[in-house]
Amino acid sequence: MARLSFRQVEAFRAVMIAGTTTGAAEILCISQPAVSRLLSDFEESVKVRLFERTKKRLLPTPEAMILFEEVEKSFVGIEKLARTAEELRDFHRGTLRIVCMPALAQDFMPQVVHDFMASHKGVAVTLQVRSSQQVADWISTQHFDIGISAIKVSDPAIEVQSLAKSQLLCILPPNHRLASNALIIPEDLEGEMFVSLGTEQSVRYKVDEAFEQAGVKRQLLFDTQVSHVACAYVLAGSGVSLVDPATAINYSKRGLVIKPFKPKIEFNYNIIYPATRSKSQLAIDFSELLCKRLKKYNNTFYVAKSF
Repeated sequence: MARLSFRQVEAFRAVMIAGTTTGAAEILCISQPAVSRLLSDFEESVKVRLFERTKKRLLPTPEAMILFEEVEKSFVGIEKLARTAEELRDFHRGTLRIVCMPALAQDFMPQVVHDFMASHKGVAVTLQVRSSQQVADWISTQHFDIGISAIKVSDPAIEVQSLAKSQLLCILPPNHRLASNALIIPEDLEGEMFVSLGTEQSVRYKVDEAFEQAGVKRQLLFDTQVSHVACAYVLAGSGVSLVDPATAINYSKRGLVIKPFKPKIEFNYNIIYPATRSKSQLAIDFSELLCKRLKKYNNTFYVAKSF
């Protein structure tokens, strides 16, 4: 088998394209004698006559044409590889898989994803909505690149970073009797129809504990797993609730009344990654954008970390 060097093959290709060693030298940015030497070594290696020398031009033989077709296949693959690397470097290729808890998925995350894709043309994004526990499960099994969750995770397969620290807000229907209050406390909600988050949500137990310690009884006739359903239910005039700030603030545009609540009930947003592989640059960029967008809620959020 012939022992060929890449430089010899490169010189042969350049001569086939240019038709002369002088033209090939310009393509390769080397001297004409260097091209001639490489071409001669190439012919010696393959042991096939590749060119007819006619005056100043080189006429390829049929064997040269066959060989050139094979060379072009290889170079097309190399050029495609180089283009792909360039696109990855410039973020015009690649995929980003995100799984998010419902609290941020209805309006906030789609807008962030939209803006991210606008600045990263050609990048494909998947956004799935699951409970915080399912978010953690899917990240631990490496099905997704980024997870947004509210629960504390203790799993060696998951890297957790605090995205934002916040607290639950009280939501009231328009024209509610407490709409003028600057602050809501448990005693204010005595006997109110209260929309609870489902028992699968850890924050549910924090809320129940706050009312139990205050000795306040509520009407607990309706619960839901999703905070935006609670907001829509309250907006319709059917009770009050405590929900996360991102969902509450979004519904305030529709007339929902939002009030601070004491005692403080923490609600934290975490961003999680698979711990057993490094983060892609796309994941890092998205995390930075997500953190910046949360800063717009400065009156509610404390942004814990910049990426």
